[in-house]
Amino acid sequence: MRIALFTKTKVFISSVAQDTLRPLRESMWDILRELGHEPMLFEKNFGAWDSHTNPVQKCIECVRQSDAFLLFISNKAGTFYEKSQRTVTHMELIEAYTRRKTILVFVDSAVKAEYFSKAKVTIEEYVEAHIAETSSFPKASEIVTALRLADLSSHIDPYVWFLIHDIVGRGIYFEDLSLAVAPDWKMYFSDLLRRGIQLMPFKDAIETNERQLEQYDHFYDILASVIPSINITGFRSLTAFLESFQRSVSGEVVEHDYGFVKEPVGSFSACSAVTLYEFQKDRMVVLGKTGSATGDDYYLLDNKDSFVALTYSNPEPDDQVFFKESNCTFYFCLRLPNHVMTFHLPCGQEWNTDKFIASKDSVIRAIIHKNALAFDFVRRLIGGMQHGD
Repeated sequence: MRIALFTKTKVFISSVAQDTLRPLRESMWDILRELGHEPMLFEKNFGAWDSHTNPVQKCIECVRQSDAFLLFISNKAGTFYEKSQRTVTHMELIEAYTRRKTILVFVDSAVKAEYFSKAKVTIEEYVEAHIAETSSFPKASEIVTALRLADLSSHIDPYVWFLIHDIVGRGIYFEDLSLAVAPDWKMYFSDLLRRGIQLMPFKDAIETNERQLEQYDHFYDILASVIPSINITGFRSLTAFLESFQRSVSGEVVEHDYGFVKEPVGSFSACSAVTLYEFQKDRMVVLGKTGSATGDDYYLLDNKDSFVALTYSNPEPDDQVFFKESNCTFYFCLRLPNHVMTFHLPCGQEWNTDKFIASKDSVIRAIIHKNALAFDFVRRLIGGMQHGD
């Protein structure tokens, strides 16, 4: 005898906690339970948590446990978190998208119509003007301020337009929601869930040998304290030196950090080339290059097209990251007292200039976080050599 097993689908029901949506949320709870599935609703079954648990974090954890994410959008946006630059509902959506949940979005039909007829253009024009003026992507709060000043319906929170714009940008399809005329939700979800929503659980597996890690830390501490006290007179092979660091600098996923959630936005690959330039009078002169590097023999300090010259001549002696769309590569320029060492990091085709501008801080964090020890080692070695001179 064959027994058919029915797997319950966990459906996270998300919306702003506004009075007009409460009946719909409760109705969805009942309908999904009648269909034999497991709805997840804040006011129903999120369970108990102690006073030390952040309610936002609890919501995010429940999104992770779900198989599908159901979002209703009307005219209210909910609580905006300044640090995250997102609302709770928006962070829930980001988590569902990042975890590749099945996402179902319903937007009030009047709100949807005004977004496509007016708000969408307002956002696009403001973002374009902001980038042209500042070479940076505006924060969510700045976009919301611009929307508040625009000729848009006053009863709709400006952040709602920003949320819908993000949903459109992610390529998430959404349907009309009419609170006045209730559709046959039971038939809709019965057809949808009958197709089957496959949950693909995963967990991060991190294996660490504590003894080796302690030995490594101890060795690095010794090395860090010894190098400044010795004279390094030069390179036996500059090419071999640069190739060693080319091999040591690896790729990483770039993530936007919203505080409660992190969202991958792209990635970059292992280092493909390294160059080392030295300051001499009015220019930066190449000492060596590896891999696919094709830089000139020197760059004058006033050359605004040279990443090396821009980094060294910057009044703030900071490391810099640049992006070239023609070959889809990040250039991380390590600023040293008399040198600039540049690491070429190829990135995926998902990157373009606008995306880089919007994600520049996240790119820098990802590069440095992944390769901090290698960059620190370079500083100490080159510093020791300059001390020897």
